[in-house]
Amino acid sequence: MKQVTVVVIVAAAAAGYFFRDHLAPYAPKWAQPYLTTATAKKAAPAAGGRGHGGPVAVSVVAAKAGTLPVTFGTIGSIVADDTTVLAPQIAGTIARVMVPNGADVKAGDLIVKLDDSTIMAQVAKDQAQIEKDQATLANAQATYERTKNLVDKGISTAQAGGDALTAVKVAQGALAVDQATLAADRVQLSHTEIRAPFDGRLGVVQFSTGAYVGVGTQIVRITRMAPVTVQFSLPDTHLPLLRKTKAAGTLTASVSAVLSEGGGGATVTAPVTFIDNAVDAGSATVTMRAALANEGQTFWPGQPVNVTVTAGDAGNLVLVPNVAVMPTPKGAAVYLAKADGTAALRDVTVALRVGNMAGISAGLQAGDKVIVEGQADVTPGAKIRIVTPKAAPAVKQGQASLGAVVPAVTKS
Repeated sequence: MKQVTVVVIVAAAAAGYFFRDHLAPYAPKWAQPYLTTATAKKAAPAAGGRGHGGPVAVSVVAAKAGTLPVTFGTIGSIVADDTTVLAPQIAGTIARVMVPNGADVKAGDLIVKLDDSTIMAQVAKDQAQIEKDQATLANAQATYERTKNLVDKGISTAQAGGDALTAVKVAQGALAVDQATLAADRVQLSHTEIRAPFDGRLGVVQFSTGAYVGVGTQIVRITRMAPVTVQFSLPDTHLPLLRKTKAAGTLTASVSAVLSEGGGGATVTAPVTFIDNAVDAGSATVTMRAALANEGQTFWPGQPVNVTVTAGDAGNLVLVPNVAVMPTPKGAAVYLAKADGTAALRDVTVALRVGNMAGISAGLQAGDKVIVEGQADVTPGAKIRIVTPKAAPAVKQGQASLGAVVPAVTKS
């Protein structure tokens, strides 16, 4: 019994010690100092910290006047300037395939040779007939000359002279017909050779030697690889600005592969050469094109690409880092570091963003000190302490987007 009593007393004492901070308010006054000793020894917040109204450490940068490119990002595709399917104009048997699949060829290179034995025989027959016609014509002309002399001397009749002249004309006509037949057969002979119409790259040759192909049978596709065209679309709301900058010669497109080796690829910039003459009513977009030299065959027809269209520059802006701009119910705002060591919240209008920079069209002036680090702990009117900012990343040109938080700047 005594042992149980001792255990209960020890357990009660331990619980009281563990919960002494909670029991202190209910204990007699004489016992409270003993119960709150541990609590009183807890470290209080350091003087001057946020818990006691101390200044918040922040970093600031000075807003600067400047310009930013007006850019629009979209997805486009590469379009070949020339592409066609090579097909025979006559039926026949393939005698020989002259190039492998995927070969680079020049204009005029022989791709496929059809069997030409039958047409060659016809051409030889035409040539023999022409030689016969030429002999007949020569004989008729000689006869005509002799008859004409006899007619002139009165030995022969005028009828004989007319018949001789008619024979000459008949011989000439027969020669002309056979010459035309030879020309037609030579054209047919040329059709037994399928040649490249322009410089380009072949696809897969669909038939091999010995295959019989009819007229119009698709044998292989050839595509011009350089130059090429990038085609893309933008919302028709930008059409006035696009037309204006194209007329001024400042409308360009920067193109890079959507999926490129190593996660990055070369970016090629070229002037926009074409704006379609109609807006697509279904998508409310307008189609545009830019020509790419593509000398190194960086881009392939049909390939999807990232396109950044630069439509001039937006001036009269105040530039600050993107991290300084916060979304608000009204649009956007930044915290300013005032000369008296306090922070002030300022509503701003973001015209556009490029890389890590934001262009402000209203609400800031050049030289204003904008808080870029620590603003999450700042409230309007709070005391602040300026510290050295961390190194900011370099501005990445060519990645602009119209302000999504607030309306874009209006341009005339």
